[in-house]
Amino acid sequence: MKNDLASALVRLARPHFLPPGFILYTLGALLASVQGFSFDLGKFFLGYSIFLFAHISTHFGNDYFDRVGDRYAEQTGLSGGSGILVNRPELAPLALRIAVGLMALSIATAIAFTFVFSYSVWFLLFAIFAAMLAWFYAAPPLRLAYRGLSEVSTALAVGFVMPATGYFVISGRIDAWFVLLSLPLVLYGLYFIISVEMPDVEADRKSGKITLPVKRGIRIGYVLPVVAGALSTILFVAIALSGVLGSRINFWLVGAISLIPLSISALGAIKRPSIREELIRQVKLNFAGLLLFFIAFEVLLVSLIYAA
Repeated sequence: MKNDLASALVRLARPHFLPPGFILYTLGALLASVQGFSFDLGKFFLGYSIFLFAHISTHFGNDYFDRVGDRYAEQTGLSGGSGILVNRPELAPLALRIAVGLMALSIATAIAFTFVFSYSVWFLLFAIFAAMLAWFYAAPPLRLAYRGLSEVSTALAVGFVMPATGYFVISGRIDAWFVLLSLPLVLYGLYFIISVEMPDVEADRKSGKITLPVKRGIRIGYVLPVVAGALSTILFVAIALSGVLGSRINFWLVGAISLIPLSISALGAIKRPSIREELIRQVKLNFAGLLLFFIAFEVLLVSLIYAA
């Protein structure tokens, strides 16, 4: 019985989403290091604990607040929730307590971090904002995903908040350099959320979620990732041409790497698979393309740091 409970809680935590979160957090930290800020391992790991507690809390919270709608969903690994609270509704109160406890622990750790490293109150406010953005994706009273704001909130969370947390932890600030660089990353956040919403169109419609694929049809799920990927590539090329972010990072190379997710989504848009299994396969390919881009970007940054 204890093993069954432990297994259910692990599945509620959705651990397969933790490595991508770590990659995005680390990307921000590496960008700060490339900008000349000292890479302090103590800051890095304590800062990541703030991120990690909030990240896992969101998984428990979303499954709790989406548990009614998830009855209509089919779990794919990337969408549809974990399915645990649908099959084991008696665990719902425990899931909520864990979600609240982890979010409180995240904020408490942010307070400790702010005092230990003598950071400004803006760091703490940023951490609270990041936690609340994640919490209210599904939680009342805001319920962003049910008010037509799932794409905006997720694009902001994935493309700005997650890497910005790592950048803020190492640099002690969010500056114009990072904000400008985050623009193509926010587009990748849009690329991600539109992709993972595609298999859940009917379930989202029945549960009351207002997503772009629900409003505009599944066709937009094929088109928008291509548009977002293309705009990201264009922005990287524009940054390389203008030199606005300096010459330390080879943004021509970053632009070339960005062709990976663009090409994968473009092939999906051409094929437009109608069979659900093929659609899910395309969603997973889109996700893999994004991960490959971010990992390759980080490899480039690490090479610059070690060459300095």
